Amino acid sequence: MNFKRIFLLIALMTYTLGCAMADKGYRITVEVEGLSEGDVMLAYHFGDRQYLQDTARMERPGYYVFEKEERLEPGMYLVVVPGQKYFEIIVDDDQHFGITTKMDEFAEKTQFEGSPENEVFYEYLRFIRVMGEEISMIREELTREDMDEGDREAITVRMDNINEQVTQKQESYIERFPEGLFSKILLAQREAEIPETPLSEDGTPDQKALYEQYKSRYWENIDFSDDRLLRTPVFHNKLRVYFSNVVVQIPDSIIAEADRMVEKTRINDEVFKYTIWFITNHFERSQIMGHDAVFVHMIEKYYMSGEAHWVEAENLARISERAMKLKPLLIGKVAPDINMFRPDQSRYSLHEMNARYTVLYFWDSDCSHCKRVTPQLRTVTEELRSSGVEVFAVNLEQEKESWLKSIDSYQINGWVNVFDPYNQSGFREKYDIFATPMIFLLDSDKKIIAKRISPEQVEEIIHHNEGNEPSVN
Repeated sequence: MNFKRIFLLIALMTYTLGCAMADKGYRITVEVEGLSEGDVMLAYHFGDRQYLQDTARMERPGYYVFEKEERLEPGMYLVVVPGQKYFEIIVDDDQHFGITTKMDEFAEKTQFEGSPENEVFYEYLRFIRVMGEEISMIREELTREDMDEGDREAITVRMDNINEQVTQKQESYIERFPEGLFSKILLAQREAEIPETPLSEDGTPDQKALYEQYKSRYWENIDFSDDRLLRTPVFHNKLRVYFSNVVVQIPDSIIAEADRMVEKTRINDEVFKYTIWFITNHFERSQIMGHDAVFVHMIEKYYMSGEAHWVEAENLARISERAMKLKPLLIGKVAPDINMFRPDQSRYSLHEMNARYTVLYFWDSDCSHCKRVTPQLRTVTEELRSSGVEVFAVNLEQEKESWLKSIDSYQINGWVNVFDPYNQSGFREKYDIFATPMIFLLDSDKKIIAKRISPEQVEEIIHHNEGNEPSVN
């Protein structure tokens, strides 16, 4: 028997198996000088949140191993040590590497073995820290009272030099790792560059053209085919800034941009899913009046159509029901008609109101906020009566006597006061009444001008519409 040949075969098999194992799963060792107890956690970014991935127990003082047979999803991860302190690492193709660092000196002392991309990442962090210190010194100099024009020009040159150094450093990394996650992060964080400031006919900067150029270039450095960016804070923050600060905050403008954005992301299913989720969630939670129109649009176009195929049936039914409840109450829609009882038991409907402006007021005399708002609304509407303002006041109580006493005590007999103790008109569902007081402002055609507003806002909006004074939002 050829023992030498058998030994060679065993060695070859062992080597091959070792290579195969290295291609599978992950093994990240962490050695932290100055850490003598406690577990260390590995977490990952997803959007603007962080989630726990793994936990490692101490194998010897300061030494930990994260290891599993399944590979990690590429992205930016956090190594969290006791005391809620952490440092970030990049996990990409290389998932077998070692980290050494020192407590409270992560930026300066963190070193890597077997992860060139993380070496570059930390080299860049240290470089940026130095540049940041220089910028702080420059800002301090700018506070000097004896600064003259020459000093300011010199500081401008220094700032330009720092920016140039940062750009060159970024370019060198991008050139070395063109497909690396760190390169994609650097590119994504870059502000859109406007080649030349557009000018108006009078030679001054054309702000509208400048804005349009900036908006059109905002996404030029984002690779929508790369879902690794979802597991960093970068893509989420770009979306948040775009839909909060860049896009004009008018529902029609937002909806148009939302659809354009979704189309850009169809190249990658995960990015597509996240973008639809972000826009829908962002505008469902928005406190800006009228933004619910964006939420309704997203639900109708992407969820109810079946494009959001990942949403479970129960959740889909819930959010679809919510959108359909909000749809009739969108700004510009004709307010749903409701027919109720007046104090004399005669019926009266909202659409019977013959007024230039109708204030639709839902209230309850036992509600503490209503006790404050009702007198305010009475004062405001009395002052606005010459502008054609009338009030259709819906009381939510079940005791008629209590309601009638409240009308007298608040001196609101001049309002159209109505009552539907058993919700026969369905007003609670029609108007999504979940709290009181609630005020809607309608025009002469009963179209919704504003909703869930205060008496002060009623006054501001009507003055604005009548051209008396500007509206304050």
